[in-house]
Amino acid sequence: MPMDRAKYPAEWDAIAAAIKTSVDWSCESCNAQCRRPGEPFDSHRRTLTVAHINHVESDCRSENLVALCAPCHLRYDAPMKRLRRIARKRGET
Repeated sequence: MPMDRAKYPAEWDAIAAAIKTSVDWSCESCNAQCRRPGEPFDSHRRTLTVAHINHVESDCRSENLVALCAPCHLRYDAPMKRLRRIARKRGET
């Protein structure tokens, strides 16, 4: 699911770029080297993203952010998304 920009601060792009640059555009989980700005797209697997450790999109403190390749980010978010689906089925949010 695409990110909901309304949940992020206006300066999110700069924050995310700083996190990615600080780890030399490598995944902090699997150490995969990801595409840098300007490199041609070859695979989503080499796309570096920034994950919120506590899953709160508005909490953009650097200690709450980690650079993950797309596959690692999806694996990291999967348990939380599963729990949210269960809660929605019960009518909770």
